[in-house]
Amino acid sequence: MRHSIVARPPDSPVVLPAVRREADDLATLLEDAAHLAGGHAAGVARPRTEGEVAALLRGAVPVLPIGAQSSVTGGATPMGEVLLSTAAFRRIGPVFADPPGQRLPPGVRGDGSVRVQAGVSLADLEAALDAAGWTYPPAPTWTAATVGGIVATNAAGPATFKHGVTRDWVAGLTVVLPSGDVVDLRRGEVAASPDGVVELVTAAGCRHVPIAALHWPDVPKRSAGYALTAGLDLVGLFIGPEGTLGVVTEVTLRVAARPTTRVRALVPCASEPGALALVAQLRALSHETWRRGLPGGIDVSAVEHLDPRSIAIVREDGADRR
Repeated sequence: MRHSIVARPPDSPVVLPAVRREADDLATLLEDAAHLAGGHAAGVARPRTEGEVAALLRGAVPVLPIGAQSSVTGGATPMGEVLLSTAAFRRIGPVFADPPGQRLPPGVRGDGSVRVQAGVSLADLEAALDAAGWTYPPAPTWTAATVGGIVATNAAGPATFKHGVTRDWVAGLTVVLPSGDVVDLRRGEVAASPDGVVELVTAAGCRHVPIAALHWPDVPKRSAGYALTAGLDLVGLFIGPEGTLGVVTEVTLRVAARPTTRVRALVPCASEPGALALVAQLRALSHETWRRGLPGGIDVSAVEHLDPRSIAIVREDGADRR
C-alpha cells in the first residue's frame, strides 16, 4: 500500500455557483435536527459540479457543507457561513456484483458495489437497489438522510449489531479539498506511513500531512470524529469528520444481496433485567451462527427495546389508531 496520493483538478470549470441570500431560501436551513437556537447563514449555494464546489471552497468566505441536516449534534446548524448544499448531486450508478473469489479490502463488507453521488437520499438509493435485488444494510432509520451526510457522520442504523456502520461499507470516495483540488480514493490503496504521514501531491506542490494515531474506544458505534489510527486507510479519514476536511461528492458504497426472508418477533419480557439477559443470549447465539456458518442458527440483525413509556407515546400520538 502506498503512502502518497496525487490530487487532480476538478472535472468541470471552476466557477462560482449562485449564492441565494433571500430569507425564504434560508428559512428551512438554519438548524439541523438538534434544533439549536441562533442558526444564521450568509447564503446558500447548490453547486452542480466539482468545479462549482471547488470555487466555493477556494473563496475567502467560510463554507458549511450540508445534506439533509438530519444530524442531532448541531454540526449542520450554520453560524454565519455560506451553506453548500449537495442536493443537486443525485446520480446513482449501476450495481456491480463481485466476481467469484474476489477478496475485499480489510474492514469492508458486502456482495457488490454502487457509485452514488452525495445528494442521493437513502430512500431513493434503496428504491433503486431494491429494483435490482440489492440493499444497503447499515442505513439509518431516517431515510431522507443523504449519502454524503451518512459518510460525513459515519452514520449507523438499527442493524449495526450485524452489519456495522457506514465506515464498514465505503469502498471509495471522491473528495473536493479546501484548496479546490480533488482526490479519488479507493479502499486499500493509500494509507498513513509507519511514522504517521500521508503525502499529498497537488499542482501547487507536495505536502506532508501528519496523521496522529489515537486510541479509540472499543465499541461498535462511533458515529463521528476523525478516525485517527495507526496505518490509517485514507478513505477512513474522510468518514466521520462532518465535512471539515473536504466535501464528499461521490461515494462507492458496498451493497448486499437483498434477503429473501426477514422475520420480526415481539417478545414480551416480565422485567428489564430479563430483557437484557435475553438480548445478551440472542447476541451470543447470533455470533455463534456467523462464526460457524450455521444455516438454521439464530441470526439477529437488530433488537429494539419498547418500554411502557414508549408504548404510551405511540398511543398519545395516535399512531396505533392510524
